[in-house]
Amino acid sequence: LLLGVYEDDGKLRYVGKVGTGFNGDTLKSIHEKLKPIAIDASPFRIGKNLVLPERRAHFVEPRLVAKVRFGELTSEGCVRHPSFLKLTDDEDPKVCTWEAAFGGTGNTSTETEQTAMPLKKDDGSNRNGAKSHEVTITHPDKVFWPKEGYTKADLVDYYRTISRWMLPYLKDRPVMIVRYPDGIEGKSFYQKDAPEFAPEWIRTVKIYAHDTERDINYFVIESEDALAYVVNLGTIPIHIWSSSIGHLENPDWMLFDVDPKGSTTENAVHTAREIIKVLSEVGLKSAIKTSGQMGIHVMVGLKPAYTYQQARDFSEIVARLVVNRIPKICTIERNKAVRKGKVYIDYLQLGHGKTIAAPYTTRPIPGAPVSAPIRLVDLKPDLDPGSFTIKNMAARMARLKKDPFIGAITDQQSLEPSLKLLDAKYKAAGLG
Repeated sequence: LLLGVYEDDGKLRYVGKVGTGFNGDTLKSIHEKLKPIAIDASPFRIGKNLVLPERRAHFVEPRLVAKVRFGELTSEGCVRHPSFLKLTDDEDPKVCTWEAAFGGTGNTSTETEQTAMPLKKDDGSNRNGAKSHEVTITHPDKVFWPKEGYTKADLVDYYRTISRWMLPYLKDRPVMIVRYPDGIEGKSFYQKDAPEFAPEWIRTVKIYAHDTERDINYFVIESEDALAYVVNLGTIPIHIWSSSIGHLENPDWMLFDVDPKGSTTENAVHTAREIIKVLSEVGLKSAIKTSGQMGIHVMVGLKPAYTYQQARDFSEIVARLVVNRIPKICTIERNKAVRKGKVYIDYLQLGHGKTIAAPYTTRPIPGAPVSAPIRLVDLKPDLDPGSFTIKNMAARMARLKKDPFIGAITDQQSLEPSLKLLDAKYKAAGLG
């Protein structure tokens, strides 16, 4: 739908188009309302510095009013990343003025719901300062989560909205995606190689894979539009390397994957808290997030000065010490058959080419949960990892205002001072 608002002189100004937020019934209803008011000529004013609708557009008389959610205004005065909410039947189109829609400021920096006239994505800069690119969402009304009714458009909208928080973790980092073309109940497949038809403006990097003896052309997602493009491929979860381009053999963090399968979330919380306690005792700061499923990730930001093996060796010592302290609750035994209902502390997820669920990524299970950064105060026995979803995560971060997980990439810590303290605790516990 083409959008417009009236300016002070009563002329209609084009402010962009909205192409998401619809379902099949909505599209059919709108189409029936537009057919009788179709016109040949554009109703929008023409001006030297105005963005105009694309030439292939079909115009209608400006009689219908829509509610549209959007992120901000571009420098050209168009709405950025709008999503359709509904048509209204009780408003006069003439009340849709620039001032009524945008507060008279010509700019808005927070997501809002505004009134606009449904009558081209801009080529300006996006909210991250990078050049914007057209990303067409195919089959936006396809349902990806049947029970909840969440569509592909809902998924893309989520990733666009959360991009300001998610992109710092994707920067300079190879990703592996899992595509669900027909939603969570359809077939899925892992994809490392960027497809040959991927646009040139999306960054890729070739990395040699020893197991397949060939180069893999990985996506590197560094803009909101690149994120939207990858999600439009049917991607639900996005997995990231633990090292960045430039030092691929040196991880940016240590990882403890606390897996409660066969146990309880309460025990997982207890285990995660003990890991954090041990790390604190040896002078290391932690960052915490849910895995997006049942697990909890405890991570330690590192200077990229250690090999994967060195990071794993250190984390193994921590894990063994934790198990020694609470042996009835957790284990480092990989064999599920002999865990006997204990929480598994997996410290082996670090390695060349191994990936973890990116912060804020969605998961392909009912409820549409996400991998959610959490605070230590959130790490309670009644923690419900499934309570963080694509419908509430952006609002949560807006309330928090600060990412509690950001230390995983900003706290570049050294291990040498902590190693001496850890070794002393390990020996005092009779473990070495």
